[in-house]
Amino acid sequence: MKSKLALAGALLAVSALALSACSGTTTTTDNPTATDQDPFNFLFIGGVTGPLASLTASELAADAVAIDEINDAGGINGRKVVIEVLDSKADPTEAVSVLQKRLAQGPKPDLIRAGLSSTEALAMLPVVSRAGIPSYTSSASALTDDVEAYPYNKQVSPKFLRQVEIGRTYVEFKKYKKLTVLAPEDASGDSNVAGVESVYKDSGIKVEVVRFNPADLDLSVAYQRAVATDPDVIYANCLGAPCVRVVAARESVAGGTDIPMFGDTSMAGAAGGPAASVPASAIENLHVEIFAGQLKTSKPTEQFSTFYKGLEKELGEVTGLSAPTVSYDGLRMWALAFNEAGSTDAAEGIKTINGLKFPAGFFVGYGSAEVTYDADSAFPQLPDDAFAVVEVSPLDGGLYPAVDAFQPKVKK
Repeated sequence: MKSKLALAGALLAVSALALSACSGTTTTTDNPTATDQDPFNFLFIGGVTGPLASLTASELAADAVAIDEINDAGGINGRKVVIEVLDSKADPTEAVSVLQKRLAQGPKPDLIRAGLSSTEALAMLPVVSRAGIPSYTSSASALTDDVEAYPYNKQVSPKFLRQVEIGRTYVEFKKYKKLTVLAPEDASGDSNVAGVESVYKDSGIKVEVVRFNPADLDLSVAYQRAVATDPDVIYANCLGAPCVRVVAARESVAGGTDIPMFGDTSMAGAAGGPAASVPASAIENLHVEIFAGQLKTSKPTEQFSTFYKGLEKELGEVTGLSAPTVSYDGLRMWALAFNEAGSTDAAEGIKTINGLKFPAGFFVGYGSAEVTYDADSAFPQLPDDAFAVVEVSPLDGGLYPAVDAFQPKVKK
């Protein structure tokens, strides 16, 4: 598996044209004459450098595990999967630039992983869709949920609205009456705030909103504004490095840790978890919403155990599972759909995903929960037990110990 990650890194400096020359073939998603001698070209575009570099590295390790599994099982319709990696620097403008350059230079990829953030996904999806290439992203923004504009895209993470619904279940369980949302001034934050306003509209829970600039190194002023609203609980939405700064700001504000705070799955996905880079005092009264696959359990699913062992071999040490499970699950989802369809045609793949009943535990990010898709949405349909809320503590092998854990029951 190390060889595949080495190949991924090397491909940063290799043009698509050179990749084609090495393979000696030209394979496109709409090429009906592809044979098992043609590689299945998987294009990964993400922040290899920049603020999301650590998350990207873990995703690439997970992709290496998935590629080994897929190829060991016969590939995708007999074709071996190869990965090409392009660096977006976690910047949407750069992401579109490298994507357009790649599409102009060589054979069309068979599948694209379009960025780690919502801003990257929103920038790239129009280009990907016009090219007719299947794709998946980890975006939770409702703006990406347009099956007419982006007909060949599926998300692996649930939309913010679904995560906010679980958050409301937790807030009601704790009997909080006033919630302040601390969200970034970007597309992710816009989607999150809109979701909160929708979900809490008739809840009887008062909602305040405070926004922050995710580029600011010191978020104590924004956190002070959130504290000044006198909430029962603060709900923080963030991704990557800003999550660390949000948590650190709690300690720099008088009484900041006295107010309970919970972060969403983006905060939980930070490498090492929120406890990794701040003093222990900063995580007092801090909980995070996680996917069930991130919760340490004595009985992991067989698929999860296989994935985890492979990830350990790639990384040496697993420091977080939110990012790697997304890319691992998405790549395997598309591989299963293409093999079931007997084709790598984008439309056939989407139709197959929408009709598949994925086995419980297939998506390792969601534990043993059953996951389905339908034609009306790009997002997965997830039961309540795909989520949990836990108290922040040091991670155990990248997993969250079940400290003060709250897991909603499945709605019948």
